[in-house]
Amino acid sequence: MTRLPGQSYISAARIRRRVRILATSIRKTYRSRPLTIVALLKGSVFFVVDLLRHLPPYTEVEFWNVSSYEGTRSTGQIRGLEYCRGNFRGRDVLLIDDILDSGLTLARTRDHAKKLGARHVDICVLLSKKSKRMRAVKARWVGFVIKDLFVIGYGLDLDQRYRALPSIRTLPS
Repeated sequence: MTRLPGQSYISAARIRRRVRILATSIRKTYRSRPLTIVALLKGSVFFVVDLLRHLPPYTEVEFWNVSSYEGTRSTGQIRGLEYCRGNFRGRDVLLIDDILDSGLTLARTRDHAKKLGARHVDICVLLSKKSKRMRAVKARWVGFVIKDLFVIGYGLDLDQRYRALPSIRTLPS
């Protein structure tokens, strides 16, 4: 049996329960309005798929591949945003990301969605680290508030590895 990296932090069962609660709240909020979800890849892949299983089937979905991390550190630069497209004119957009830490990625993608015509942009994240915020970004929906730790699993990676872990684990930073 292969030993898992790091220490257990948030179990798969806790994640599943929290995703259902978040989806219920999102569904109620957008009950009478069409919604476009913009999933920020690659980290949000498992989170957005699990959320979508609990949202109406007519929910529109876009995937934007943006990145600012190399290893365990943010570069401060958002790569890939110039390729992100969509016609959001007059639509409500919900940005879905794995983690809100510095706020740089979500601030830039929120602004980009507005430039593409979004009427309103909300944010939903699986994890939030309040201590690292560099930009004023507030997520309307947060799965878990966590300490300033480097985490992997459930889509979160270290140099493209460990995304497929079903739970969230911590690594020394």
